[in-house]
Amino acid sequence: MKKIYFVFAICLLIVSCKNDAKSNETETGEEKLGYTESVTVGNEFETFSGMFLYLESEKAAVFQTAGSKMYGVVVDDQMLALNEQCKQFKNEDHNMIPVVIRGVRKPNPIKDAWEEVIEIKQIVSVQKPNENQDGTIIIKNNQ
Repeated sequence: MKKIYFVFAICLLIVSCKNDAKSNETETGEEKLGYTESVTVGNEFETFSGMFLYLESEKAAVFQTAGSKMYGVVVDDQMLALNEQCKQFKNEDHNMIPVVIRGVRKPNPIKDAWEEVIEIKQIVSVQKPNENQDGTIIIKNNQ
């Protein structure tokens, strides 16, 4: 009888160790990427959570993830639709708005810009900025 309990305990230990290894890989993978990623069945797009800014005068858009990684954003109809939704929360032109989007990460074809760009495929949510943080970015020219 003791042998059965011993074999059962060993099997339980092995099964629980396998689950721990999988969860650790997922956690470190998200840390390296610097953004929140969720994969749903049948969805080929990555989910990004962070702050969005579009400057109409510059015709440039940026996206900052929770891990402070910056991406350029492809200016297209989806990006313009996202900007329209963000306008209701903007007090100034340089306010960043928290959003959740789905899209495709690509290398940036433009030199001397962000290394990667995001092409927005779906807008998941646009949120009101935190009252304690105004979301303003100050861009300095170091020339």
